[in-house]
Amino acid sequence: MKFNYPEGLKNTTPINARLAIKSSFPNVKRNIALLYLLWFCNDKKAQYDFYNQVDDKVKIKDEYLKPVFNKTKNLVNLKTDGDLYQIFKNEVNSTELVKSQIESLQVAFELVWCLADITFVDKSFSNVKERTGGKRYPKSISFTSNMDLINYAFLGQERELMSVLTKWLFEKSKLINYVNTDSTSEQLASWENKLLDILSLISENTAFGIKIPSVDKHLDLIFKKEGIYRSIVEHHQENVNIIGDSETKGPLRILLTMLKQNMEPYLKDTGKKGIVSLNTSNISAENILNYAQRINTNFKLSKVDLTNSDESEHKQKSDIESCRFGGKNIIFYGAPGTGKSYGIEKYIRDHGIEEYSAQEGNEKVFRITLYPEYTYSDFVGQLMPVVKNIPNSNEKQITYDFQEGIFTLALKYAFYHKEEPVFLVLEEMSRSNVASVFGDLFQLLDRNSEGTSEYAINNELLATKALGKDPSAPVQLPRNLTILGTVNTSDQNVFAMDTAFKRRFEWRYVSTKVNVENFDNNPLLHIIGVQRDISWKDFFYAINNFIVNDLHLGEDKQIGPYFIKFSKDISVNNNLIRNKLLQYLWEDVENIANMRSDKRLFDESIRSFSDLYDKYPDTQVFSDEFLSSISNGDNELNND
Repeated sequence: MKFNYPEGLKNTTPINARLAIKSSFPNVKRNIALLYLLWFCNDKKAQYDFYNQVDDKVKIKDEYLKPVFNKTKNLVNLKTDGDLYQIFKNEVNSTELVKSQIESLQVAFELVWCLADITFVDKSFSNVKERTGGKRYPKSISFTSNMDLINYAFLGQERELMSVLTKWLFEKSKLINYVNTDSTSEQLASWENKLLDILSLISENTAFGIKIPSVDKHLDLIFKKEGIYRSIVEHHQENVNIIGDSETKGPLRILLTMLKQNMEPYLKDTGKKGIVSLNTSNISAENILNYAQRINTNFKLSKVDLTNSDESEHKQKSDIESCRFGGKNIIFYGAPGTGKSYGIEKYIRDHGIEEYSAQEGNEKVFRITLYPEYTYSDFVGQLMPVVKNIPNSNEKQITYDFQEGIFTLALKYAFYHKEEPVFLVLEEMSRSNVASVFGDLFQLLDRNSEGTSEYAINNELLATKALGKDPSAPVQLPRNLTILGTVNTSDQNVFAMDTAFKRRFEWRYVSTKVNVENFDNNPLLHIIGVQRDISWKDFFYAINNFIVNDLHLGEDKQIGPYFIKFSKDISVNNNLIRNKLLQYLWEDVENIANMRSDKRLFDESIRSFSDLYDKYPDTQVFSDEFLSSISNGDNELNND
């Protein structure tokens, strides 16, 4: 017997969160009502093309509008004389569901309530087609199972649901009046609240974006409604600012409209711009927190790893979690030019930001290069005088604002984006006194098995300015914040790290060997005294062998494959060797080797760097011993 099997999961493209779009949707209730009525009164199919093109506008087709009219006509009357259906038709076609541009509809019905997927009937159109010009085009609406959720919630109460939807559809109309003939106002209010509760529940997954002020930039904060509930209850805040300090965009605009129209059962508008508080008129703050925790569990269980299996379960748990949330302190160390910074770049790409480029940067990566004068105040932040205008006056006053350092910026971003990996990159750590730079933060570097600081500290500035908590609140490194550093081994004598500091980091050695396939930083070089043109790889391998085996210096004096980044122009490459390589070899290798070995890297006739600089590349500058090692050796590093 032949069996049929289920169709496999469809690959879908993630929907754009549209956090930056300037969408508006002023009359929320009537548009939700119309969308549901069009679906419910027309056989509840999965997809419809409701619209006709009429000049530069669109109208709802009569074949779809008449069933809505027949279902609701006994619940309305006219405030003026005229044809009820014609006026009904005109009123419906003046709603945002018909007149608004497609992006506003998508934000409302795809992102906020997840009721429908809205596209142009003409699939060649992009979503920006209606941004300018004012012309509207027919749209195709595909409904989600959330419509069924509303339908099932009102089983046996169809008349009650029709009453609420008809009221919403025409409560702002100047021509049509809703007539409530078979229920009390209290009953109607209870049905309305039931529908609002359902709509609020299905909008809990909506992401909102705001910008939080910082010293030199704004930090993007992404949150959901449950984050508002928790912020108020868990942190004992009376209210919460949900708009930041910049223009509101995307789904947030719709949320603000919903609050003004009293559509949110657990939140209320305080009357101050962007400030909300809990609505505890019908439910306690404790019950709202329990609701928020149930929502959070929904989010957790909705993220299912379909690649998981019994054999790989342990690996999935350990590898995926460590990939998403590093919670580590790692230092990449090695000789100059070995690719330590590239190692950090690759680590970031492998652990959460796949497209990361150090050249382009990323808002989740906070990068700084340390230097001898760099201090704790630079790292964490400090109070600085700021001249500000006095309101309603021409006078100015000096105030003191906390200007955040790179550590505070990274901690703040990680705290407000707990589901995202965040990286603090400290280049050239040995160039500063890092123990002094970290100060009391040293205690935070001990991590537990989850990647969170094992011990917390009390730091009033960090608690209030970075975390938005009480001054006495404990401060810890969250598990989504990874600290990455580089140490150039040839610079370790600048500021030596103490053992206690070192052991709080994982040290990853970056070899001087070429460890990539198709190494392309490898031109042929013409060096006087070498019998043939020699590749850069063979040349720097020979230098490194000579440094260790003949000059008796440590590996920290060797050079890496990217000590010089070559050009395709040979003359440019000669200048790079002359201006960069020779200077390093003379200052950091030859001068030190003179005290430890009777051999020399450069010819004995060369007594000064100026002499070396003038003679290269037209004269033999390297010693016979070194040149002989190139001729006799296999040019492979043997310092393992």
